Amino acid sequence: MPAPDVAMDRTALLRSIAVTAVVGALGVVWGIASGSQMILLDGVYAFVGIVMSGLLLRASAVSAAGPTRRYPYGREAATPLAIGIQGFVLLATLLYALVEAVFTIVDGGSDVTAGVAIAYASISTVASIVTWRWLERTAGTSDVLIAEAAAWRVGAMRGAGMLVGFTALWLVTDTGWDRAGPYIDPVMVVVMCAAFLGTPVAMVRSTIIELLEGAPSEDLQAPVHAAVQTVLDRFDATGTVIRMTKVGPKLYVEVDADVDPSLTVGTEAQVRREITAELSAVPLELWLNVELHPRA
Repeated sequence: MPAPDVAMDRTALLRSIAVTAVVGALGVVWGIASGSQMILLDGVYAFVGIVMSGLLLRASAVSAAGPTRRYPYGREAATPLAIGIQGFVLLATLLYALVEAVFTIVDGGSDVTAGVAIAYASISTVASIVTWRWLERTAGTSDVLIAEAAAWRVGAMRGAGMLVGFTALWLVTDTGWDRAGPYIDPVMVVVMCAAFLGTPVAMVRSTIIELLEGAPSEDLQAPVHAAVQTVLDRFDATGTVIRMTKVGPKLYVEVDADVDPSLTVGTEAQVRREITAELSAVPLELWLNVELHPRA
């Protein structure tokens, strides 16, 4: 099975961190200068992302280090653990921003200069889209890069939302609707938080499933079941039970089946080789266990 390309993960994550640092610094400075909670949240969110990207980078290296005396099965669980921590921190950030925005609305809103805000939103959106699409093309089957790309996709959607909101603020300025202007910025924060809570929740959920050795997604299970059954049908196997779980880049598959009592240990080894060959296209490190039992 193909091994994860740690060098590629590291290079891509470092580039992502560099872009995040620039966008984050712009967001914090621009947010404070313009008085926009939304821009400030975008900047803070970016700096949280830097810490999380560093965590993913470390997890990728630990995961690829291989088995040790203390960890004879390797430490691939570091990858889903890091993704879960990232999801939890992003969730906490969004919830905090949501509470702050609600208090701002109750206090009468905030004054934001539309032109300056639109300029930042445009820069943030373009940077997020470019980085997201690049990471998506680069990620392949790397869990860490897929998670990083998902974070940038959220950033792109957040930027687009800011652009729409600040444009609306500019349109109502000096019109009969200008009393609504102070509420646009905190309302955008509320809408953004509510819209994007699903992403970190999904990240935490997937981590829990992997660390508790739950079944992988149906998209992964279906081809594995088909491949195993194809091989077992050649040996007239019955009573087949297939169990599997995924932990980071590892796929554990356990196969139990009943076969004709005349089949030998060599046959079991042959079945194992053929299943391995059938699953060679699955882009994960396969850990396969085959148990054949004499049929009564």
